[in-house]
This record gives sequence, structure tokens and C-alpha cells, in this order.
Amino acid sequence: MFDLLMRISLLFLSACIFWNAPSTASATPEVIDDVRIKAGFQKGLESLVQEKKPTSLAELNRQLSRSKTTIKVASEPASRKIPKDKIYERCKSSVLLVGRIYKCDKCTKWHVSSASGFAVTTDGVIATNYHVIEGKDGAALGAMDFSGKTYFASEVLAASKADDIALLKLEGATLTPLSLSQSTAPVGSSVHVISHPNGRYFTMTSGDISRYYLSRNTRSPRVAITADYAKGSSGAPVIDSKGSVVGVVSSTNSIYYNKVKGQDQNLQMVIKSCIPVGAIKSLIE
Repeated sequence: MFDLLMRISLLFLSACIFWNAPSTASATPEVIDDVRIKAGFQKGLESLVQEKKPTSLAELNRQLSRSKTTIKVASEPASRKIPKDKIYERCKSSVLLVGRIYKCDKCTKWHVSSASGFAVTTDGVIATNYHVIEGKDGAALGAMDFSGKTYFASEVLAASKADDIALLKLEGATLTPLSLSQSTAPVGSSVHVISHPNGRYFTMTSGDISRYYLSRNTRSPRVAITADYAKGSSGAPVIDSKGSVVGVVSSTNSIYYNKVKGQDQNLQMVIKSCIPVGAIKSLIE
């Protein structure tokens, strides 16, 4: 009888442990549905255009002349590094799609463009590229976070064309900001980019800082990295091992070995050119 009771007790204890144990399903990576995300972004911006009066692209472009703003950014975290396989989970909710909604000359349907940006304050201020905002075509400029909430851009707080950087206010947004690194990451430091390359939403790539240099066109500071990105990644954060922003994705430059009849041939290397985080700080008083 005693043995029977012991066996029942052990079975009950095992069942309790199993029931309270973390499910292996919780460790399964979330699967990104690019088609659903794009459709959600389009529908969200379309609803905002129909229900509200978003700031026009023309007005946002006029505001790009603003050079300073006063905002309170997130404090840099402690010096402890985040495991590489935790960076994405920790930072993805701070990365947003940024784009404009427009109608083309070939149909009557709405369309959306797609770039990247990231939160720098809790009350809806994001950073993105100057060139993402520049241009008056479209009905509105807006953004969508990882949860699918869509907001329209109400105001450009500050911007720099030379640095290709802008701080944008989203109407009614409450966001999870990334901190801005307070130090210059040395060449060779590991970095990560979370962005939307050509509609591959919330893609993380990793690499290193390869050099700091001056732009040949604007003579403004730039930082080159080896982490991959592509069109649609403009405005994405370059994140260090602590989860702080050390730069902002800006452009790429392809190096070819030669030209044949005026056409570049034999691609050798693609330079990933980013904006150092200091460019964001220079916009904040």
C-alpha cells in the first residue's frame, strides 16, 4: 500500500513539474509573414489617411530645414553584453517600417514604400534617414512597429541632409526606444542590423565595423560595416553588443573590377556606408 501511494505521489509530482516547465514551443522563432506585414502597413496607413488629416509630405519636407530639437533619449544600458542570439529578441520591437502611401499612375489602388527606422524616445520619436523623408510624392508618411500598430508622421523635429539623418515624430505612438551609445565603437567591434531589405521585414544581419571615414561628396563622417543590408534598410539601427545604437544605415557603394563598353563588370565588393551615432546627438540640444 505504501509503495502504491509513493508511486502515485511521484507521478503527481512529475506531472506538476512537466505542466510548469517552459514549453519548447516558446523557444521556436517567430515566423515573419512578409505578405501580411506589407498588407497591414498599407491598410493601416490607408485608414489613417481616410480617418484623419495627416501632415502632408510637402509640409514634412519644409520641416527638414530644422536643425535642432529637445528630446529625452533612453539611457545607455550597463556594460554587460547581450548574448548574440538574444539581440534580435531584445531589439526588434524598437525597429519600425517607415514609408509613404501613394497612388501610382497605372491604377487606383494604394501602394506603400518601405524603409526602416527605430525608436529613440518612448513618446513616438524615431530616427531615420533624411532621404527617406525627402520628396513630396504621396498622401502621407507613416510607420508601423513590430506589433502591427501604424502611425502617421506628424512632424520632422530636426534633420541634417549632409549627415542623411532625421528625427521624426509619430502621432500617438508609445514605443520602446533603443539607447544611443555614449562611446565610439572601435574598428573591429561586432555590430548587428535589424532592417527590411527589399520587403524582407525584420531581418537581422551581423558583422563588424570596418573603418571610419569622410564622405567623398558631403565630407561628413561615415562608418563602414560588414553586416549586410539592401534597399529598404535605409534608416535602420546599427546595434552594438550591448543593444545600443552606434550608427544608422544609409547607403551602399558597389566596387567593380572594370568596365566593358561603359558597363560595370565583375563585382568585387559592396561598401556598407552608415551614419555614426554622433550625427543623431548633434540634432539634440
